[in-house]
Amino acid sequence: MKPVLAPGRYTVDAAAKALELLNAFSFKDRRLSLSDLATRTGIPRATVFRLLSTLEASGFVTKDAGEYQLGLKCFVLGNIVAADLDLKEVAQPHLAALRDATRETTHLAILDHWRVVYLERLPSPHPVGFMRSRVGAILPAFCTALGKTLLSHQPEPDVDAWAASQKFPRLTPNTMTSAKRLLKELRAIRARGYALDEEEHELGVRCVAAPIRNHEGKVVAAISVAGPTERMPRTLVGSDVATKVVAAAHAISLDLGAAAFAHTAAQPAHGGRR
Repeated sequence: MKPVLAPGRYTVDAAAKALELLNAFSFKDRRLSLSDLATRTGIPRATVFRLLSTLEASGFVTKDAGEYQLGLKCFVLGNIVAADLDLKEVAQPHLAALRDATRETTHLAILDHWRVVYLERLPSPHPVGFMRSRVGAILPAFCTALGKTLLSHQPEPDVDAWAASQKFPRLTPNTMTSAKRLLKELRAIRARGYALDEEEHELGVRCVAAPIRNHEGKVVAAISVAGPTERMPRTLVGSDVATKVVAAAHAISLDLGAAAFAHTAAQPAHGGRR
């Protein structure tokens, strides 16, 4: 059997061998003995035994009647990946429609360890200059519209404890550095139904974000529209852009199986440019 990882400068031999063992299982061969695994991978039996013991202790394999099979930890990790893939697949056409409707960049992101992880980015057809958002980028939650949207739907005691332990750096003159002020804004975001980034993370970039719910009604992600300050509405609250973001987030939520839920729809603001 071919190795899972070709030898390389940064590969770890023991980790590569453990991955070879996991890769030996298939739908056809769900249960394998130690001898089977040693034969298939070419790894010495003594090494296979030690690696299997480690994988079993970690929940990646289980042993029954002298044979091994993949453990529940593999199932859990696979479902994490599948959930993100399903989310991206469901959200993509809505993100594209939102990008086309606003002519600005759209994003899909999740919250992980109090930071924003970008899963998708569809760029504006217009020049946007430098924008830090990229697929796979990890950015602060406290000063981005996506992050504040997601933070606003976390358990309030957890957010309070997290915010109290942080020192928020001032990234621009508009960045909020006060935990008390942030918590107050998060309550307002939860009531309004969407969050704003008024050049708090990057000068020259403004953003509107709204939450996405799953079939249980739990907020699992958020989408946003971001653009250069001069192209975004003068007043984002109640703007047409905000209305479109909330509507797109609601449509994605419904496609994910969320029941119709009460949400605050953005209304066009008087004097807004869109």
